Amino acid sequence: MLLKLTINISNNFHKRALNLLSFFVALFSAGIGIGGGTIFVSAFISVFKFDFKRAAGISLATIISITFVGAVSHLFFFSNPPPGKYFLVFIPSCIIGTIIGSKFIHKGNNQWLKWIFAIFLLIASLRILKLVDFPFLMFSSLSEISWIHEAIFIMAFGIITGIIATWLGIGCGLLIIPFFVIVMDFNVHEAICLSLTTMFFLTTSATLMHHKLANLDFKSFKALFLLSLVGAVTGSAISGLLPGFFLKQVFGIILIMIASTYLLQPIFRVIKINRETRKTLYKEI
Repeated sequence: MLLKLTINISNNFHKRALNLLSFFVALFSAGIGIGGGTIFVSAFISVFKFDFKRAAGISLATIISITFVGAVSHLFFFSNPPPGKYFLVFIPSCIIGTIIGSKFIHKGNNQWLKWIFAIFLLIASLRILKLVDFPFLMFSSLSEISWIHEAIFIMAFGIITGIIATWLGIGCGLLIIPFFVIVMDFNVHEAICLSLTTMFFLTTSATLMHHKLANLDFKSFKALFLLSLVGAVTGSAISGLLPGFFLKQVFGIILIMIASTYLLQPIFRVIKINRETRKTLYKEI
């Protein structure tokens, strides 16, 4: 009886923790145009002790509802959307990327990809905040070339984005927004609108791929779903009231924080191993 009560308390605590996580991540993510996958995956692994593939599958499934609410809000209520041609070129290429990514998801680890992702975020954050200019890495002259060449470039980026989304379990708004703000010269509200709309289709496709690979935990997803919708509605409403310059600065700071976390992970891992080794030695003494 006592064991059963303990298990029920533990299950209720687990569910409440997932509820709170989904609300605050959705609130934050829909507001600045990202899916929140980076936060979800990190929390699922470190706090809830999910394995990486399970964490990625649940993260992608939860992002679907967040991006749907955010996209609808930005498309119809808060800002003028970018031209439709960008949606028609970018979204299908991202979906193709998720299909390609799912074919190779079981091969090797993704540590090298995380490093490249983190370095890109760091460069993009410094460029967005205008702390350092990287004209040889980040350029904004695509508007001067023909639409055909521009479309090919966007399609290539979309395929890469879809692959990364499937492998890391994220919506890739952290990649999409810097690309369209820095390279394509969109204003931040246009970039957020395109990012959220793209991520809805991208994460839906990637979630289906993870479902086929049996990486989707429906029980945990149910605990995340409802409050993620509430958080996304609230975050989108707040975002519509904020000036573009403020959102751009907030986004740049967040990119720096997330990039630093990825880059410092090996150091944290070594520190943790050293602590565990010392504890083991003390016990033996």
